[in-house]
Amino acid sequence: MRLRYRLLQTLLGSTTILVSTPCFAQAADAPSAPDSTGMDIVVTATKQSTPLSRVPISISVLSQDTMDQANIRSFADIVRVVPGLSIQSDASADRIPNISIRGIASSSGAATTGIYVDDVPLQKRNAIGISGSGTPIPHLFDLERVEVLRGPQGTLFGGSSLGGAIRFITPEPDLEKVTLYARSEVASTKSGGVSFGQGVAMSYPLIPGTLALRVSGDVQHTAGYIDHVSRFTGDVIEKNTNSAQAGSYRAALLFEPDAGLKITPSFYYSYDHSDDSDAQWSSIPSTTIDGYTYAAATFGKYQSGNNCNVGDDYAANAICSVKQPRKQRFFVPSLKVEGDLGFADVTSISSTIDDRTTGKADYSYVEPANFQGGYPFVHNLALYSSTPVYENTRSGFTQELRLASKPGSRLGWLVGGFFSHYKNNSNYHIVANVADLTQAVWGIDPVDVFGVDVEPGNVTYHRDQDLKEESLAGFGEVNYQVTDKLKVIAGARVSRESFSYHQETAGLFAGYTVPTTANGGLTDGKVKETPVTPRFGLQYQFDSRTMFYATASKGFRVGGVNQPPPAARCEADLDMLGITSTPGTYKSDHLWSYEAGVKGRSANGAVSFDANAFYIDWSRIQVSYGLPTCGFGYVINGGKAVSRGVDIQGAVRPLEGLTLSGEFAYTDAYYDRAVVGDAPGNTLYVAKGDKLPVPRYRLNLNLDYTREVGGFEAYLRAGYQHASSYQNGTGPETASYYPDTWQVGATDFVTARAGFGRDGWDLSVFADNLFNSSDVLGRSNGRTGCAAGSGAACATYEQYTSPLLYTTFRPRTLGLTFTLRK
Repeated sequence: MRLRYRLLQTLLGSTTILVSTPCFAQAADAPSAPDSTGMDIVVTATKQSTPLSRVPISISVLSQDTMDQANIRSFADIVRVVPGLSIQSDASADRIPNISIRGIASSSGAATTGIYVDDVPLQKRNAIGISGSGTPIPHLFDLERVEVLRGPQGTLFGGSSLGGAIRFITPEPDLEKVTLYARSEVASTKSGGVSFGQGVAMSYPLIPGTLALRVSGDVQHTAGYIDHVSRFTGDVIEKNTNSAQAGSYRAALLFEPDAGLKITPSFYYSYDHSDDSDAQWSSIPSTTIDGYTYAAATFGKYQSGNNCNVGDDYAANAICSVKQPRKQRFFVPSLKVEGDLGFADVTSISSTIDDRTTGKADYSYVEPANFQGGYPFVHNLALYSSTPVYENTRSGFTQELRLASKPGSRLGWLVGGFFSHYKNNSNYHIVANVADLTQAVWGIDPVDVFGVDVEPGNVTYHRDQDLKEESLAGFGEVNYQVTDKLKVIAGARVSRESFSYHQETAGLFAGYTVPTTANGGLTDGKVKETPVTPRFGLQYQFDSRTMFYATASKGFRVGGVNQPPPAARCEADLDMLGITSTPGTYKSDHLWSYEAGVKGRSANGAVSFDANAFYIDWSRIQVSYGLPTCGFGYVINGGKAVSRGVDIQGAVRPLEGLTLSGEFAYTDAYYDRAVVGDAPGNTLYVAKGDKLPVPRYRLNLNLDYTREVGGFEAYLRAGYQHASSYQNGTGPETASYYPDTWQVGATDFVTARAGFGRDGWDLSVFADNLFNSSDVLGRSNGRTGCAAGSGAACATYEQYTSPLLYTTFRPRTLGLTFTLRK
């Protein structure tokens, strides 16, 4: 006992500092062995180990076995199979993941969904004007499970869990025996190439019962299927350019010197490299301007027209493709200490994070539209290249310390504290031969058009942005067993949130080369808030198999600062609105969520179910505005929305070896208050009744049939997912109406797998997108900037940018998987 307390005291005192050398990856909170209904899996959604059937919130859980069986290899696959979970896609080259739960989505400001590796937060704000930012997502290998927690989780998980939280739980080392998990896979994609992946995870007891090590690593190559073709001849220039490479490396060392003390140093490293954008091109019509006819171009499925040349007088020279790569990696060392203090259990988690995203886009085709009335052709320009290049880095530290009461008493409690500090830097610059463009269009130099010249190296614009975020919070939750069946729950989190911002911008497009405070090139801002997020609940255990619950909980998202618009470009807009500048800051938004549900299963376990209904009232939504003509955006607290619906999960075993399961989500999310700009413009940005970007209906159906054949376990599995059409932007009466992209159609997706195995090994064949669905997932470009923008139906537009870009499901992929578990 003395050894335990001495070690515990020393380690808890030192966990606020992590050495910079790599430590080992964090262990899972609790191993789980789900039964065939999945209701007995142990989760840690409440920061304590609890059977899924006894957790009084709506939650979906995917174990590593489930993900292997359903061939879930990416976060997009998780989104596809978990109703209520969405990811918005606009076919842009930035590929920023905008993840939402129950329609609580926003493209500006802090994240609305918390993302965690074990207890370490990964979420990152999508600040306005930052290209390629967004939350890094762990690679899906060597995971105990993935937990998707619906509804605000601000009491236990903080501000960026406004709509919910997603937790990637890793396995902890086994102190008693050697375990091995290996997977090898090869697959071929229709219209594409060959993909492959290998991964191995091993746990080894170095000192049985006391010290164990778990290490894992995997690599995955995903073949491309997008071909670059000439806009002028249709000839294929380069095939399968959007290939990708991803992987992860992890290690965890579990030290248990005493039954009441566990120490787990760890590290986790993940990377994801995309060689090109997944966007495809729609066909371009023939266009005549000032007596010159610009040629039409026709594109088939899985084709891109990003070529090196713009002017179609030089069609014969369009012989190369322009790629838009993106690389992301992140590294998380952590130290977890768990101890038994007799009256309570104590947990400390210290972690650092370092992540980096780099990439570039291609504006060579669309940018000339800004100079010539919306048509991106310059017929007498031999070559134009415009390449935005971005690099986003983040470093940070988090510390959580919590105490939890022992199970079994009528009064249960959990108290804790949390601290985080992050530094973010975004460096963005555009390299373009604008001098060639202005000569071709007007016959003059850039300085005669913009008032300033290009910077050395053909840099036309650059931005360097520094963000600092700090959070200090205390949280607690108590539950009291009023009767043997009825439990009441109450909790709250009080946070001190601060956010500061410094930015330098300059360049030809900004209208100045030397940034100053007066011209808007040097900007600073700071926001401080003290939000309180309570949670209340009732839990009624009708019998050992059926539980009812009801909750009311509050969520919040921290505010931020805006960049003042460049006076040279936006002076006329500001004068028209009667203001000298846009708002310097915006506040947090918040919501209240009300949910009631039931979980249960039949006496023989052949039937299980989990159903709930919810109503969410979202206020002071952080909404993106735009100045009427200069194209500058900023954020205000101007919206109010409602999200309501139901989530239903269930499974049934109608006969031995056969399991049918499914999930259904109905989400009706909409703005119930219009967002109108300042007088005298009174620009309508959001109309009352505009929908939030989430499908109203999501359905996931699964079949699993297993039987013994000749001493082997043989199986057949199939899955079907459907998502209804939805509104991905504001409607026809608003200034932000994009008629070619504002709606996304319904999607359908089918998977199948068949295999056999015994003694821990398994061999299977699979088909993803079995019927080769090419349903559209997102679009960009087209007509933009409604010239009405005051409540009237839009008749004319600021510009028309061709071509339409869109993304689809990956084409049908057939493959072979071998797994080994020992």
